[in-house]
Amino acid sequence: MAVEKKQVLTVKNIRNVNMGNILQSIIRNKNATRSILAKENHISLMTVKHVVDDLIAAGILVEKESCNTDVGRNPKVLEIAENYGNIVCVNLTSEDEISFLIYDIYESLLEEQSVSLEGAKSYRESLTAVIEAVKERLKAIDTVTVGIAVFVPSAYDEAVDLVNYDLIPGFKELHIRALFEEEFGISNILVLHDVFAAARSEYDSLNPEMESQFYFYCGYGVGGFFIHKNVAVAGTENMAGEVGKMLISMDGNEQGCITLEEVVSISAVSRRMKEQGMKLHFSEMLELYQAGDSQAVQLLTPVLNTVSRVLYNLLWVYNPTRLVVDSCKSNYCKIITEHFRKFMENMKNDAIPIYVQVRPAKYDEYHMMRGCFYMTRNAWIDRIADSI
Repeated sequence: MAVEKKQVLTVKNIRNVNMGNILQSIIRNKNATRSILAKENHISLMTVKHVVDDLIAAGILVEKESCNTDVGRNPKVLEIAENYGNIVCVNLTSEDEISFLIYDIYESLLEEQSVSLEGAKSYRESLTAVIEAVKERLKAIDTVTVGIAVFVPSAYDEAVDLVNYDLIPGFKELHIRALFEEEFGISNILVLHDVFAAARSEYDSLNPEMESQFYFYCGYGVGGFFIHKNVAVAGTENMAGEVGKMLISMDGNEQGCITLEEVVSISAVSRRMKEQGMKLHFSEMLELYQAGDSQAVQLLTPVLNTVSRVLYNLLWVYNPTRLVVDSCKSNYCKIITEHFRKFMENMKNDAIPIYVQVRPAKYDEYHMMRGCFYMTRNAWIDRIADSI
């Protein structure tokens, strides 16, 4: 068994950690004083002085008189300089639209827009139009853009700056990071797999640093991500957790294998609805299923059985503390979660039972954006610490 290498601490990286922690504290508390920073981060006032003085000299921080009206001397408070900053989050996970949100560094939403994709334009042309729309919105914001998060529906290979184009063919030969660097003139560009961003956000929501979590997403695509003791398990080629590509056998014969995504995704179920003459939206079919409609139950039960068996098998592979189920359709998420809970209840008397906390995703439709935002802001803070 390979021995895990421990990080060798140096004066430089200890200082970087302290600087990062101080900046995070000031972002959380806009009225932070030097003494509060020392107490909160368990460091000396002298260490705080050295770090804060450097950040003030670099124009990152400003020190102001406190507005406290108490009698006596008011301590000075530290704030991020007013020109910092905004973070853009761009959602490239849909075939039908591209959306973006612009936050300030305190996570307040400043701008939001969705742009429908026109069939006459190529994907790159549509993306270029969205980039121009982002630039127009940024002109009205009087802060510096400190980072951009772009999240995509498939695995991203950072070495070649390419996204797997199995879901969106327009990603073929599209170097997303290079495109955004060129258009916006900044280097803090993060291209993130949407499943990882959502999984990270869910994992951080309860702050269980010593727990493990498998995040399962079932929407128009199907994917997953495993986080163990706060470490994301991505695999050699960032493909770990791509459960939608798992082969499943529908009849036990080798010839009958198809991918999980071809059975349980919203797209797959919608195709079968059309084949069976159900002229309904997917959401309407889910409501009929919940009401006990026989046709909807007959259609969806094999799908749910397949999902539950796959999730059960994944428990034996990953043995997570918690399994989170998510979907772009909240009712689908709830139905899958409830079905799997019942499945686990039926399996509890197995010779060797396995246990897991099962719950639907906690966050709303913005949770992937939120996860991307945090990672981009953290990357900006790390860059500041490295550069000063």
